[in-house]
Amino acid sequence: MTLPRKSANRYDITSSAFFRLPTLKALARVLQWDGTPSALRALCKRPDNFSEFYQTHRRTGKKRLIQAPNAVIKPLQKRLNVLLKQICVPDYLHSGIPKRSHLTNSERHMLAEGATVTVDVSDFYPSITRQRVFKLFRNVFQCPGDVADAMADLVCYNGKLATGSPASVLLSFWACRDMFDLIAKRVADQGGTFSLYVDDVAITGNTIGHGDVRWLDSVLRRFGFASKVEKAKVFRKASAKVVTGRAFRDGISRAPNRKHKEMHESRTLVKGTSANTKVKRGLVGQLENIGNLDQQRGKSLKAEAQKLRSTLPPTRRRRRSASLPTGISRVENT
Repeated sequence: MTLPRKSANRYDITSSAFFRLPTLKALARVLQWDGTPSALRALCKRPDNFSEFYQTHRRTGKKRLIQAPNAVIKPLQKRLNVLLKQICVPDYLHSGIPKRSHLTNSERHMLAEGATVTVDVSDFYPSITRQRVFKLFRNVFQCPGDVADAMADLVCYNGKLATGSPASVLLSFWACRDMFDLIAKRVADQGGTFSLYVDDVAITGNTIGHGDVRWLDSVLRRFGFASKVEKAKVFRKASAKVVTGRAFRDGISRAPNRKHKEMHESRTLVKGTSANTKVKRGLVGQLENIGNLDQQRGKSLKAEAQKLRSTLPPTRRRRRSASLPTGISRVENT
């Protein structure tokens, strides 16, 4: 299918492959499904499309519940994600889009004037219901009910947007765009800057302050969400700020103190005689990560990473195993 371009890489939503898909047969063609439309519909409704497990964060030890798609539906979700990436999105969105990242997200605030407020949406994916996803395809993409039903079933688990689907990052935005557009308009009317990275909301401006934390929480609750009020941050205009993992002050970027501390701890371990290859590879990654964030020491840190990497054996590609990776535990069905 050839679509008219609106820009070099993006199309207007009305030119999207999903816009006004008339039938399940058309959906099967768009998703590159080789079976029959009825088989596709049956597949989307299967209860065993996802496996559920807990993944433990390496640094914090916090457990996160993951719903990962099986090998049959994952290619369909990947295809959906590819097509979603082709649709024009607002400048404020920085997640799930090529050439945008947590760094471009934080850069908007590093270059903006005023105080900064950061707020996380609490349990974002689990709060996006199947009904909200259905309405996205029914009302926004204007698909008939059976097509919208199939799409909602394809990406949801137990009535909620699955956390491990390749398409969930962009679907979470599209399913909640009305809410985020409302925030964007309010901030723009105040002459401020708004950005979104998955569930991280950040606003900067000369009129921004503590009242905006309460306002953001009220907006989220109006749409059926909530904010992590205890984690909300208000950074004064002249103070150091942290937005999506990047620290900055007066327009100069650096890594957060926590990352520097972790790097120094790894350096100490590497200097010890018992340091293994895994520890050294970890330090290489830390040096490169901080090197990308630190404007003043970036070159020297990247050079240090390159020097250390040259002393390490080449990495071997791991064989796929039926067992779960380290830090992951299954959820037992009861």
